[in-house]
Amino acid sequence: MTNSASNSGLLTRGIGGIGAALLVLNGLIGAGIFALPAKMAAELGAFSPYVFLIFGVLMLSIVWCFGQLAVFYQQTGGPVIYAHKGFGDAAAFQTGFIYYLARATAIAANMHVLLLYAGYVWPELNSGIGKSISIVMLTSALITVNIIGLKAAMRSLDAISLLKLLPFVAVIGVGYSQLDFSATASSTQQFVPTLDTISAGALLTLYAFIGFETVVVTSGETSSPKRTIPKALMLTVSGIALFYFCVQWLYWHMIGPDKPDSAPLIALADMIFGKTGALVMTLTAVVSVAGNLLANMISTSRLTYSMAHQELIPGRLGENLGKVNQRFATPHVSIWILGVFAGILALSGSFVWLAISSVLARLVVYAFCVLVLIKAQRAQTDVPNFVTRALPFIALAVCAWSITQSTMNAWLFLLGELAIGALLYLAIRRKPV
Repeated sequence: MTNSASNSGLLTRGIGGIGAALLVLNGLIGAGIFALPAKMAAELGAFSPYVFLIFGVLMLSIVWCFGQLAVFYQQTGGPVIYAHKGFGDAAAFQTGFIYYLARATAIAANMHVLLLYAGYVWPELNSGIGKSISIVMLTSALITVNIIGLKAAMRSLDAISLLKLLPFVAVIGVGYSQLDFSATASSTQQFVPTLDTISAGALLTLYAFIGFETVVVTSGETSSPKRTIPKALMLTVSGIALFYFCVQWLYWHMIGPDKPDSAPLIALADMIFGKTGALVMTLTAVVSVAGNLLANMISTSRLTYSMAHQELIPGRLGENLGKVNQRFATPHVSIWILGVFAGILALSGSFVWLAISSVLARLVVYAFCVLVLIKAQRAQTDVPNFVTRALPFIALAVCAWSITQSTMNAWLFLLGELAIGALLYLAIRRKPV
């Protein structure tokens, strides 16, 4: 792979500590937060805010493992690199294949979610030919911003992050100031639901934390990744767990278990600020999903680039996917292919089928990466302390429990994807693509 190999050093380390934190933040906070409070309130009632803290701590065990993997392996590619180092070519290809499908599916699905919220303000964007044109324009914008440079993409992410966080800060600040804390303390019945009820709510909570790994995929473009990435992961995910707690606590005490007429957080903003608040929160939902899309595009495009440089995708296709634009220092072919693929999924609606196994695929990838860390720790000359040895096993248990909660349909779709991945791997290894 001479062409891609010659381009291997051209990706620049343009992501600093703040940029890494914003990748984590936007990987986590997308569309889910706008629908989650009502579901959590209905499932767990007054206990719902505390579930974010309890299971946020459990999720931190997985997050910590990814931070440690970023210390061991600092190349671009994240899970693909980890699987390759731990278990070889076939495992790395399958990991990259199912993870790429899951991430591309999330991009396609979030395009629809963005247009759904935008449609509350501009209905023509969410129906008929207007929706198709909007998807094409959105896809083109994502491709363009990503190709013209990492700095441009990260500056866009900075602006989007500020625009999405400010309304949340206003809602939380003003909402809490309107509450009578003595009344809420006396009226709230603190109770622990049944184990089955907690399990259902916990699964929703864990799903809310899926996406943190966005930052490890771009390790090769992160300044001082051994120091930056673990800190960005732990601090940002901890902060987001507290953020979820604050939002959920406010929602429960202002709206309660009643199902709102509109999206829960829009209903909450309407209660606090009136119609103007509801409009601002609707636009915030659009901006929030846009941030998730941008962070997803930045990282997911690096998967095929990394696979090409590990020669998991050989031949002419691998050479092209491994190329870096000489002017902008970005993997432009990988970006373009991801954008077109996700755009086609969004236009056709076929992402709905892939979405069935999307969360399961990412949980399986998490578990596999934790196994890689356990193997890497055993190969160390310095014996890790008890906590360092125990955390990966706690993380593996969290992954295993989450995986067992998946539906049979999700398993069947994932097994189908793995079968297709195995056939593709055998085909491309047999002769150049």
